[in-house]
Amino acid sequence: FFVGCMYNLRQQQSALDAMEVLRRNGIRVIIPREQICCGSPLIRTGQLAFVDELKRRNIETFVFRKIDTVLTMCAGCGSTLKNDYRTPFEVLDLNEILTKYGIEPPARLPVKATYHDPCHLLRGQGIRDQPRDLIRQVVDLVEMPSICCGSGGGVRAGNPEEAAALGKRRGEEITKTGADIVITSCPFCEFHIAGHTDKPVKNIATVLLEGYREKDRKNAAGSKN
Repeated sequence: FFVGCMYNLRQQQSALDAMEVLRRNGIRVIIPREQICCGSPLIRTGQLAFVDELKRRNIETFVFRKIDTVLTMCAGCGSTLKNDYRTPFEVLDLNEILTKYGIEPPARLPVKATYHDPCHLLRGQGIRDQPRDLIRQVVDLVEMPSICCGSGGGVRAGNPEEAAALGKRRGEEITKTGADIVITSCPFCEFHIAGHTDKPVKNIATVLLEGYREKDRKNAAGSKN
C-alpha cells in the first residue's frame, strides 16, 4: 500500500477505513515504512530537482520486498506512479483492486449520495465506472457534472482564490443533486470539498465500511431473536 502524504498526515481515518474494507475481503496489505512522497506536488508545480531521487527511493522500497502490485487510494499518487514513474510493478487504485477481486456485499444504507470524480482518478487514470459500481452496492447514487473541485495540481496552494471559486462551484452542484452525502476517492478532494458544502464528505472506503457495520449489526440483532 502506497499511503501518500495526505492519508498519512491529514486524512488518516479514510486510510484506516480502507484497511478494514480490504481485510474484510481477504486482501492482505503490506505498508513499507521506507516509502516517501511520490513527488506529485513537485511535478505539478515544476519543482523537479528532487523528483528523480523520490522515484528511486520509492521504487527500491517496493522492489526490495519483491512486491508485484502496489495499491494506491490517493488519486494524485496513483496517477503519478502510473504516468510519471517507470515501475517494474503494477500500480492499481483501491477502486480497481476491489472491483478486480470482488467484494462481499455490504448492507444497503438508506442514503442518497452523489459522487465527485477526482481529476487525477478520472482524467489521470481513466477510472470512472469502478467507484460507481461499488457505491451503488451500498447507497443510491445521483450523478452530477464531473468538474474539478479546485484542490489538486497545486491549485489550492498556488492559486487559493481560484481554488475557492472552483470549490464554491462544486458546492453548488452538490446542492442541486439533493444528496445526503458526497462520496469521493481522493484525499485532496475530500479535504477541499468539505469546506464548500454542508453535506458530509466521505471516502468510498468509509461508506463501504459503514455498509459492512450495518450488515453486522443486522446479523447480530437477527441472531438474538
